[in-house]
Amino acid sequence: MNKIPNRQIICETLMAHAKNDKRIVVLCSDSRGSASMSPFFDTFPEQSVEVGIAEQNLVSISAGMAHCGEKTYCFSPACFLSTRSYEQVFLTIKEDSV
Repeated sequence: MNKIPNRQIICETLMAHAKNDKRIVVLCSDSRGSASMSPFFDTFPEQSVEVGIAEQNLVSISAGMAHCGEKTYCFSPACFLSTRSYEQVFLTIKEDSV
C-alpha cells in the first residue's frame, strides 16, 4: 500500500517538471502549507503566486495566466475553491473557451 500522501507526490511531480519548464506556475490562496506546496514555493519562488485568502482571484489570475501560455495549478481547500470561486470559473474560463 502506498503510504505517501497524494499532495506530496503532486508537489514532487510539479517540482520535477518545473525545473525544465518555466511556464509551470503554482498558485495558492494562503494554503501552501496544507496543500503541501511549501517546498515548491521555496524552490521556485519565481514560479509561485500567493494570492491570499481570495479564491475568486485565485481562479481569475490562474485563468488569465493560462490564457497567456502559462501552465497553472491552483491549490486551495476544496470547500472554498469549489464554492467561493464558482462564478469566476463560469464567467472567466467558460467565456475564454467560446
